[in-house]
Amino acid sequence: MHKRLIVLITAGLVLELLCILTATVGDIMQNITKFSFLYMVSFIVYLFAVFFILKMPSSPEEDKRYSGKILWTILVFSLVFRLSLLPLTPSNDMFRYVWEGRLQVNGLNPYSSPPESSTLEHLRDKFYSGIGHKQLTTIYPPLTLMIFAIAELFSHSFLSMKTAFLTFDVLSIFLLVKFLRVMGKEPVHVLIYAWSPLVLMSFAARGHCDSLQIFFVILALYLHSMKKQIQSFISISLSTMSKFVSIIIVPFIIPRGKIKYLIILFLLILLLYAPYSGAGRGLFSTLFHFGTQYHYNDSVHFLIFCLSLGSPFISKIITIIILCSVIYCLCKKHLQKNPTEITLDTDTTIIKYSYMSIGTFLILAPTVHPWYITWIVPFLCFFPNKAWLVLTGSVVFYYFMNHPSFSRLIEYNQEWVWQEVQWLKIPEYIPFYFLLIYGGIRKRLLANKCSQSALPKLVMNTQA
Repeated sequence: MHKRLIVLITAGLVLELLCILTATVGDIMQNITKFSFLYMVSFIVYLFAVFFILKMPSSPEEDKRYSGKILWTILVFSLVFRLSLLPLTPSNDMFRYVWEGRLQVNGLNPYSSPPESSTLEHLRDKFYSGIGHKQLTTIYPPLTLMIFAIAELFSHSFLSMKTAFLTFDVLSIFLLVKFLRVMGKEPVHVLIYAWSPLVLMSFAARGHCDSLQIFFVILALYLHSMKKQIQSFISISLSTMSKFVSIIIVPFIIPRGKIKYLIILFLLILLLYAPYSGAGRGLFSTLFHFGTQYHYNDSVHFLIFCLSLGSPFISKIITIIILCSVIYCLCKKHLQKNPTEITLDTDTTIIKYSYMSIGTFLILAPTVHPWYITWIVPFLCFFPNKAWLVLTGSVVFYYFMNHPSFSRLIEYNQEWVWQEVQWLKIPEYIPFYFLLIYGGIRKRLLANKCSQSALPKLVMNTQA
């Protein structure tokens, strides 16, 4: 048997054992130490598998003979991992998912009344007590709310809701395989997403809804590479209605000079918000509240916040200006390079700029929960990056901010929350920024070295 296949199967079996052990933890927020240990061991095994499978040299004959078996091994284990983690106690966010699904099935608008509203007392059940921010209406865009309602139609349970978002996670894996082939990449690179402990924990174990956004982003970029521009733009519009952050990818999907695509986006937004329009200003009140009042586990934004003398308003304005400036520069470069006909190189550039935009957003974001980092993991299948891979592991330190040995509950905005622990960000973010800066400097030095070595050849050719 091929050496890479043996190593992959061994790593898969070890990861499966760790998934089974993790599933026995129960509520990870009540067993943070045990969960963190299992997560870090899983992450080490995952890193070993990624670097061994993707970096180990092999002959073309071996690749041709075993590539199919390696890919199917990755896919089968990825499904087994997810099924093993499904019984784990979900995130507290799931209580709100189920609640808002039930509201809609009963003909009520999640944007109109918060869970604590007296008009909703008749709907309170065992899920009500676990809802966070009961004084606030929903923050989720309409497409996500519609998935809540569909899952609720099947069953008023965590399992139904988890299954709904896990389905999009699994679809993303198989879509990535097709996308990698179209882009001339080895399909085995899907290992980076399919076996990522962060992805496994975020969707199969904790049940977060971000898999919906990720699926539509991948689908949009895939359809764009297949020259299906209208379908691609509809897909990125649906992603925006899953999580608003996808709006930063929209400029790279719009064909040059075709304003009609913005009309498609506008009409789709109107169509999806129409069933909830009765809420009026309530459609965006919670989004505005969180966007202006909260910050947690931030990195660069925290530095900006300190330089702004602790002003949430000023720090967020500065952050938005920086983010918009970066996206503007990327869009400008994209338009300069964008030829009349879409080529493979153009598609690669669009993926790259989308990846850079999401990365910039995460670096500047005022709130960075671990599942937010899953947004960038699909892009690592195309552009493997040590810094981002390491962050998917070091983000485990986030959970210790919810541990009584390191933090304490404080009252903030009329509710009890865990106090942010600034020093825990050091082991979480320092390895990431070190590798990111080191990688950038190394890439620049290599580029300068290549340009200098090419110069004598150019001079000789000119003289000739």
